[in-house]
Amino acid sequence: MSTRWILRLEVVLSVALTLSVLGTVAALIGNFVIAFVGNAHGIGIPLQVFDVPSTGMAAGGAVVEDVSAEVTVRPQGASPAAGLLYLLMWAPGTVTGLLALFTVVRALGRARSGDRALFSTVTAGHLRRLGWILIAGSIVSAVLDSAAQVMLASMLLTESRPFYPPSGEVVGGVVAGLVALGVSEIVRRGLVLLEEVEATI
Repeated sequence: MSTRWILRLEVVLSVALTLSVLGTVAALIGNFVIAFVGNAHGIGIPLQVFDVPSTGMAAGGAVVEDVSAEVTVRPQGASPAAGLLYLLMWAPGTVTGLLALFTVVRALGRARSGDRALFSTVTAGHLRRLGWILIAGSIVSAVLDSAAQVMLASMLLTESRPFYPPSGEVVGGVVAGLVALGVSEIVRRGLVLLEEVEATI
């Protein structure tokens, strides 16, 4: 089986991983500015608001019941508390994505050496690790994001809610993690059957 497509995919994902790391460093610098420098014109904190005026939005025969939007709030001056809470909003999800991407790149690097390297216990281990990274990381990032939004809204807005629902990315991350665990189990069981067949020949 040709490994050319694996090499190309590894190159693309390696570039994506490098760019993601650079973007994370830039975001950390922005977080530092919010916490310790202050930014009158620049980086803000995105927060959800729900009690948005909806008068005149609905067409005839329709009624608007719930309206939500996202606002960008800039603390006046340096705010270590806001900086820390904003870090909790985005950093866990970003770290989860970076770890997942790094795991995939490592698995592809090993898979380039041939079919038996692609379908091996090491590959199954990479897939299992990827699955747990996505599941645990998505759940932890959702909890921390919701808690941080509650506290930031109470600090920076005149209204806040006791709970902020997680984004759809959390569900997608958990589902992708379950798929990775399922594939790892298929590979593991396939290897066991292959070993049994080879032992009987």
